[in-house]
Amino acid sequence: MEKNHNISALITLAAGAIGVLCCLLNSVPILSTLKYVLIILVVFLVIGRIAEHIIFKINETAHMAAVQAEEEARQAAEREQEEALAAALADGAGDGEEVTDDENEEEPEAE
Repeated sequence: MEKNHNISALITLAAGAIGVLCCLLNSVPILSTLKYVLIILVVFLVIGRIAEHIIFKINETAHMAAVQAEEEARQAAEREQEEALAAALADGAGDGEEVTDDENEEEPEAE
């Protein structure tokens, strides 16, 4: 979750900057501005951490789903390969005949 701390910092800093600009545009005294900015920073830090947590959970869920889908695809491919091998063995052993290439066989010449 360390990678996502930038999200809460950006949210907090943006909210603080907006709060300071609003106070400056409305000619609020500096002491009141500092109080408002402190409250804004704390509130938006909490909101940012909640947003980080939600994003982290979504990313983790998506990663786990991708890993599970990859594992299922691998297992399906292995099953198909085993079934094809079993079918090939069953075809060869079921007839009781030797499997040969027709191209390599020479037909005896009739005299």
